[in-house]
Amino acid sequence: MLKKLTLIVLIGASLSSCNKMYNQAMKSTDKDEIFTIATKLYEEGKYVQAVELYERISTSFVGTEHAADIAFNTADAHFKDENYKLAGHMFKNFAGSYPLDKRAEEALYNSAFSYYKDSPKFNLDQTSTYIAIDELQNFINSYPESVHVSNANKYITELRQKLELKAFEIGKVYYKTMKYKAAAVAFDNMVDEYPDSKFREEAMMYALRSKAELALNFSRLENKDLRLQEARTQYRQLLKYYPSTTYKSEADKLLTNIEKEMIKVKADLEELEKARAAALANANNK
Repeated sequence: MLKKLTLIVLIGASLSSCNKMYNQAMKSTDKDEIFTIATKLYEEGKYVQAVELYERISTSFVGTEHAADIAFNTADAHFKDENYKLAGHMFKNFAGSYPLDKRAEEALYNSAFSYYKDSPKFNLDQTSTYIAIDELQNFINSYPESVHVSNANKYITELRQKLELKAFEIGKVYYKTMKYKAAAVAFDNMVDEYPDSKFREEAMMYALRSKAELALNFSRLENKDLRLQEARTQYRQLLKYYPSTTYKSEADKLLTNIEKEMIKVKADLEELEKARAAALANANNK
C-alpha cells in the first residue's frame, strides 16, 4: 500500500513539474528557453505539449542549428502520439529538407513506417496501404544498403497480402450476391495482379463458378455460346496451373454441364438461324 501511495505521489509531482514548465514556456518570449523546455518535455514523453511549444518557435529558428532538431522531434512526437499520417508527412519533409543530416535515413524510414502503421484493416479503404508500399519501396531505392531494408521488404509483403485479401473478399461478395459477371472480373483481376497469392487457386475456382453460373443461368441465347467458351477456358486454366487441384471433382462437374449446354446452344442457334432465314424468305415472297 505504501509503495502504491509513493508511486501516486511521484506521478503527481512529475505532472505538476511538467505543467509548471509548460506554463512557464507558454508565458515566455525567449525562444531559447522555450526550445529547452519543449525538448525536455519531448524527452519526458509529453508529446502534445512539446509539439505545441515547438510550433510556437519553429519559424524563429529557421536557418539555425536547432531547426533540424525541431523538425525531427516534432515528427517523432507525432509518431509516438500515434498521429501516423502527419508523422509520415513530416518525416518525409525532414529527409527532403535536410538530406545531409545524419538522421535523414532514419527519417525516411520512419516516414515509410508511419504510413505502414496508418494502414487499416483489409476491409476498409486501402489508400494508406498503397501509399505505404510506395514509400517503403522509395526508402529501399534510396538506401539499398540500410539495415532497415529487410524490415521494409517484410512490411511490403505484409501490405500486399492485405491487398490480396481485400481483392479476394470483394470477389466473394460479388459471388455471394449473385453478381457473377462482376465476380468473374474481380477474380480474374486478382489472379493477374497477385500471381503468387496464396488465394490464387481458390480465386481461379471462384472465377470458374462465376463464369459457369453466368453462362448457364444468366445469359440470353445470343450471348451464351461465347460465355460458355469463356467458362470452358477458365476450367482449362485452372487445371493447367493446378492439375491436382482440390476442386477437381467440382470443376469436372461444371465442365460436363458447360459442354452439354454448348451442344444444346449450338442446336438452338441453328434452329434460330433457320427460322430467321425462313422468315426472310417469306417476307421476300410477299
